[in-house]
Amino acid sequence: MIRENLILKGNNLVALHVLKKQFRGKVDLIYIDPPYNPPSNANTFCYNNTFNNSSWLTFMRNRLEAAKLLMKKEGALVVAIDDNEHAYLGVLLDEIFPSHEVHCITIVHNPRGVQGTNFSYTHEYAYFVIPAGRKTINHRKIPPQEIDWNNLRNWGGESLREDARNCFYPIIVNPQTSQIVGFGDVCPDEYHPGSINVATGELIQVYPIDGERIERKWRYARQSVEQIKHLLRARKKNGVWDMEIGKDFGLYKTVWMDTRYDANEYGTKIVKQLVPNCAFDFPKSLHNVYDCIYAVVADKREALVLDFFAGSGTTAHAVLELNREDGGGRRFILVEQMDYIEEVTVERVRKVVQNNAAGLLNVGSGGDFVYCELMRYNEAFMDRIQA
Repeated sequence: MIRENLILKGNNLVALHVLKKQFRGKVDLIYIDPPYNPPSNANTFCYNNTFNNSSWLTFMRNRLEAAKLLMKKEGALVVAIDDNEHAYLGVLLDEIFPSHEVHCITIVHNPRGVQGTNFSYTHEYAYFVIPAGRKTINHRKIPPQEIDWNNLRNWGGESLREDARNCFYPIIVNPQTSQIVGFGDVCPDEYHPGSINVATGELIQVYPIDGERIERKWRYARQSVEQIKHLLRARKKNGVWDMEIGKDFGLYKTVWMDTRYDANEYGTKIVKQLVPNCAFDFPKSLHNVYDCIYAVVADKREALVLDFFAGSGTTAHAVLELNREDGGGRRFILVEQMDYIEEVTVERVRKVVQNNAAGLLNVGSGGDFVYCELMRYNEAFMDRIQA
């Protein structure tokens, strides 16, 4: 089994069949961003991007059926697409993956919009094809500014101190820094602090007592609260310190809106900083691809990720970035047939690996790769394969 990251130059359908010998049933995630097939004569991609509808579907079917053989049984597929072939692609995915769930996510990637006849388009889609009946998608990381904070103190039914005695204890706060510095012991039944805040030297003890001085309880027992300390914060309101809890993770929603998905700011500009003379048009936002990959393989530190429409190499960049963050050993396989692969794709990945792009967001993450080209005799098969 090949253990290195791979970048292959060659026809992607040929490459998928070549990869079967080594990687059948080995791939955890396939992420692809295929030609969108816009209804115009303007070919804005280096691939043939002006198929008629049936030709485009045949083009995709051949590649998806070959790629399916490389996926693990619990593996997943993510396909980026826009409105032109969105509906047809969904039907095709249902047909090829009958034992999988197909979920369509809307991603706002161009807040400025692309002018259409009747609407200005700001979004595209990502189809997530995942095994049916199992938990596959990880929780998303919620940015600090989006966290929904709630009082740690219980209220309503069964929220009194006597309902759970091990949930009545002080949380110790440093008022100078607003930091939680410790947790006191469960209070004896005969002890009644009388106030939500009790000063002890330079520190404040915060108790689960409400504004009417009713003794209630924290949501977490003393023996478990330290495990969720990172979800807590102390907040002073109207001169009184209280405790709040907020989750920094949650389920992914079906509409993704974030300035980080801006394809110009975090796609084009990142590529041009890494490869100054790059002539590649319309690269994906690094964060767009990263979040798609994170959603599937955040918990799989040795995952294998395949992209057979590699383009500028954003998938490899995202995999390396995730490894940099958590110390994982995820690997990637990229396939690209266009001649820009050496000047753009390979060069970008090389720069990321070597950390030669100072000032960019978290680039540089280790992970060597092997670059090779499919043998020329394989190219002879291209004319025999229905594209």
